[in-house]
Amino acid sequence: MNNKIFGLLFLVIISTWSQVVGAAEKHAAEQPPHELIEALKSGGYIIYMRHGITKRKDKNRTKTAVDLTRCETQRNLTEEGRLQVARIGKVIKALKIPIGQVKSSPYCRTQDTARAVFGDYEVDDLLAYSMAKLEKESAKLGQYLYDSILSVTDTKNNTVFVGHTANLKDGLDIWPKPEGVAVIFKIEQGNVIFKGMIKPDDWPPVK
Repeated sequence: MNNKIFGLLFLVIISTWSQVVGAAEKHAAEQPPHELIEALKSGGYIIYMRHGITKRKDKNRTKTAVDLTRCETQRNLTEEGRLQVARIGKVIKALKIPIGQVKSSPYCRTQDTARAVFGDYEVDDLLAYSMAKLEKESAKLGQYLYDSILSVTDTKNNTVFVGHTANLKDGLDIWPKPEGVAVIFKIEQGNVIFKGMIKPDDWPPVK
């Protein structure tokens, strides 16, 4: 394949990805957190949850390259982060919010979050942190996330993806902040509709 043809194909890929991002923005309709929490009780939503609180400069973290099979090479949840996600899990259970399929990025911080908040989950390697990738690969992972959300058909339970900031930005042009935030979507008339965000402190207290 010569450079000219390759360049044209790359432009087509980037153009398609840009249209996907535009679709998510076009149909945005943000709701306040208390309304979103009440709505989740009926099921049929998609929750994209960012992992809990981490510490970027961890003295206990090794200086070797990230190895997905070794948590000590990664940025992990702090004690505060573990308490944070455990609390959110208790609230979701107490409110009897129905949870269906849960997929997590393969990183330790996302798996620990998925386990604490939702219990059962499965690892999806294509939800891996996209910011550490080349631009083309990041776009591919963003597209995968968008397609995965768009393909959700469960209307009784809420479908969950536990991941990172960059993937959601790459796929739907939404930046999930702070750590532990839940970004809510719904599929309506074949479109991914952004409904709003539930930050960790937005969840009500439980006994």
